[in-house]
Amino acid sequence: MLPSGCSEVLQVAYATVPPGGGKVLQLGTSKGEAKALLASKRLERLRGREEIVPKVDAPPFDQFVEGQYTEYARANKRGFYNEQYRLKQLTEFFGKRKLSELTAWDGENFKIEMRRHRAPATVNRLVGNLKHILSKAVDCKMLTANPFASVKLLRVPERAERILTKEEEDRLLAACSQIHAPFLRTSVLVALNTGMRKGEIHGLRWEHVDLPNRQITVLNGKTDESHRRIPMNDVVFELLSSLWQIRKGEFVFPSPRKKDERFRDPKVGFMKAVRLAKIPHIRFHDLRHTFATRLVRSGVDIITVQKLLGHSNITTTSRYAHSGADAKMEAVKRLDFVGVR
Repeated sequence: MLPSGCSEVLQVAYATVPPGGGKVLQLGTSKGEAKALLASKRLERLRGREEIVPKVDAPPFDQFVEGQYTEYARANKRGFYNEQYRLKQLTEFFGKRKLSELTAWDGENFKIEMRRHRAPATVNRLVGNLKHILSKAVDCKMLTANPFASVKLLRVPERAERILTKEEEDRLLAACSQIHAPFLRTSVLVALNTGMRKGEIHGLRWEHVDLPNRQITVLNGKTDESHRRIPMNDVVFELLSSLWQIRKGEFVFPSPRKKDERFRDPKVGFMKAVRLAKIPHIRFHDLRHTFATRLVRSGVDIITVQKLLGHSNITTTSRYAHSGADAKMEAVKRLDFVGVR
């Protein structure tokens, strides 16, 4: 009999006598329970010494990206068409290395190597893709944790506000006419007169161009707010009407090399034209900035500009559509006449 107050669970269920004599007591209500308790205690001791990590059969990086991740991205990501080029760069870098072999240092080394020949913003886009790929591998149970989760993006220096002057625009358009690059001059004019993003322009389909009503519908843009309708002015209407007469396929700007595909990024041709026109520090995206700024300077209200650009908030629009130094000076000068002093 156990002393009064002892738990029944800790009763002496049985006793065994080893060959050397002496009594060995085992705890539990049965021999089976005692063995189970002993096994549990042994497992706890093992876990205390070394955390047990389940082994995962992780595939090579290129196999996962070209297979499951590409299928996922094609179905779920709006920017998949432009992302394909970055995925190719990533698979070339990491190749046949298994996902489970990658460490945070591999991510840091990737940043170092990419930074040698690429701008920080470009490297950050690649790193963002890389981290997302491994997060999806975690979701697919191919990794227990994302090894690149702690890899930070590079600091991107702020660029000075830049818009084209009318004289620079004329030089740029003249240079575009001299560069052998399909649709270059047309793309620049559409950007300057609609504020559309580069991807929105070159991904435009004829089904979204309403020539009779002079309207362009932008779908599948960068954000939900990117879905919008943009009126055509005379310049854009004449350009698209001319392209309609010679259309080949569903895209307004079709690929000259691959049938039924859209035109690729004219980055090389655009930079050649910029150098030929001797315009410093200008990107294709600055054409969108120029569009917004010119609207504001001509008196268009900021809400209308926001809707035309497809921005989700007014703060972003204000950053693009700055008033300019001259306009700010004129605004301050008005204090001399309103009698507020």
